[in-house]
Amino acid sequence: MNKSLAIDTSTTHFTIACENNGVFIEYSMDNCLDHAKDLFININNILQKAKLDIKSLDFITVGIGPGRFSGLRVAVSAVQAIAYTHNIKVITQSSLCSIAAVAIDQFTIEKIAVAMNAGNNKIFFGCYHQDEENIIEPIVKDSLIEIKEFEFNQTDFYGVGNAWTKYSDHLQNGKIIVLDEADTVYPDARTMITYAKNRFLTEEHTKPFDIQPNYLIDKVTN
Repeated sequence: MNKSLAIDTSTTHFTIACENNGVFIEYSMDNCLDHAKDLFININNILQKAKLDIKSLDFITVGIGPGRFSGLRVAVSAVQAIAYTHNIKVITQSSLCSIAAVAIDQFTIEKIAVAMNAGNNKIFFGCYHQDEENIIEPIVKDSLIEIKEFEFNQTDFYGVGNAWTKYSDHLQNGKIIVLDEADTVYPDARTMITYAKNRFLTEEHTKPFDIQPNYLIDKVTN
């Protein structure tokens, strides 16, 4: 269970990581608009640095959005091909949940409201909570919302994601505590591996060609 690969291409922040028996190798790139260009090169490079044979992977975990259409399609297609060819288990993760997981780890908070810019005055929105067993559960299902229709009345939530600042006049109602670092929190592949391990043990696997990107919309400009 200690040989794994994680990829998320749902935003312009590209993140990939692998673990080989407790040793992590990570790579990320900001402002990445063409995830397809070097995805397989990056996968090969990171596996080589970790001294991992792709056939030896216990599982691959991949972010399935919501997020950028082209990015999600590229990552899912790559994981489908690799997992099917080499008979590797796949664990899918909500990309908004991955953002919440990063915030939980970095800021030691339990209730997260994630809002990411989806373009055209819309946001991807989801809320998550970490329970006593450190499992992150959704409280509000990932959804696409027009900012003029946004309503959220629950308290004690911390806001992360790049939409809180961009649409602050519409989203910040005083009930959500928006972190100063909200714009800087993105999915992180190493964190994805950490949270995927429990699901691997409980056999929450997805067959390669059953993986479905959660587009929510056809095109995204965040």
